[in-house]
Amino acid sequence: MSEGSNEQLAKHISTIIRNLLVTGRKGAPAEGRLAFNPLHFQMLRIVGANQMTRPSDIAADLAVPRTTISAAVKALLKKGLVVTAADKTDRRAITISLTDDGKDVLAAIERQDKRNAAAMLDALSPPERPKFLQAMAKIADAIGQSSES
Repeated sequence: MSEGSNEQLAKHISTIIRNLLVTGRKGAPAEGRLAFNPLHFQMLRIVGANQMTRPSDIAADLAVPRTTISAAVKALLKKGLVVTAADKTDRRAITISLTDDGKDVLAAIERQDKRNAAAMLDALSPPERPKFLQAMAKIADAIGQSSES
């Protein structure tokens, strides 16, 4: 791929992220319940999907340092979105689970994701949509993300 194509794609991706996620053109991120923070959003998704999980598992899933996850857990605790408890199998470790507010914020994030997806698909004609979805799945798989999320 040419350098010009890379620049064009980077510009388009930046525009999409800025308009759909950061500035909330299709509604405030998390319906105004939580400022946009990709790490916090992903952590809430992981904890929500696993009911209870260890910070070390989140760090491994997201390929970030455990210290980064530790700081993010503290921030989410302060916001009242997660709680921690001693791990049942290893008392030295902790597990994280969502509070009721955390579940509500996660639901808001998921609704926002669907609105963002609809906005992207609405920009395409019906015949273009299947090819776009196929290309996005291929990209997601290639960069190590699940195309099922």
